[in-house]
Amino acid sequence: MACAAVDIGIFMRDKVRKLMDPVERDRIKRELMRDLRRIRRPFYYAQEVERRRQLAIDRRKINRRRTTAAMPTPEELLKAWDERKTSREAMIRLGGMIHDLECYVDNYLKIDENGKVVGRNRGIRGWLRDNMPELSPKYKTLMRYKALAVRLRQVTETKDPTPTSKLLKKPYHAAVEKILADEKPVFSQVYGALEYMLAPETVLLDAPKKRNKVRKKAKKRSVALPKGEKQASK
Repeated sequence: MACAAVDIGIFMRDKVRKLMDPVERDRIKRELMRDLRRIRRPFYYAQEVERRRQLAIDRRKINRRRTTAAMPTPEELLKAWDERKTSREAMIRLGGMIHDLECYVDNYLKIDENGKVVGRNRGIRGWLRDNMPELSPKYKTLMRYKALAVRLRQVTETKDPTPTSKLLKKPYHAAVEKILADEKPVFSQVYGALEYMLAPETVLLDAPKKRNKVRKKAKKRSVALPKGEKQASK
């Protein structure tokens, strides 16, 4: 009995020494946290996967858009593409045509019998592949011009079914007039200017230093053209 008590005392003494040692205490803590993560992981990931799947479905939903503009023809799009670098107005016109084209193509989600998203219909990418194979490799660039038109519509508060081309008719909206005042057809500058107009930080900024800071921030967020597009402009 006495020997057992001595053994227990020695065991407890060693454990207390380990707990008092910072290195050993940190090791025990890491092991406990590791075991806890292993126990929680299946429950956490089951909930997280379901949450992310629902977010993806909500984020990728597309409401049926409408426009009063006619569906752009391949000839009109090709002409707008060739003229996009001649002026800022031409850049906006190309983006507006792609934005209008979205109303006439099928880009709805594909959902299986279990209600899960398994893909999306071909949309603008598929239409370009079928009708304009020469512009199909430029899909990402065209989407940037479309984003430019979307930003302009947000700034001017233009809603469907009004087409973007209507913004290019006089009298201009104040934002459009400001964009067209500079004749340099540089995509990043136009996009950056629109981002600056949309940035909430620009509200009630009186100090020039703060305005310059916001401009630099908007310029960094501006969308740059792909390498192939830059090389083509040289």
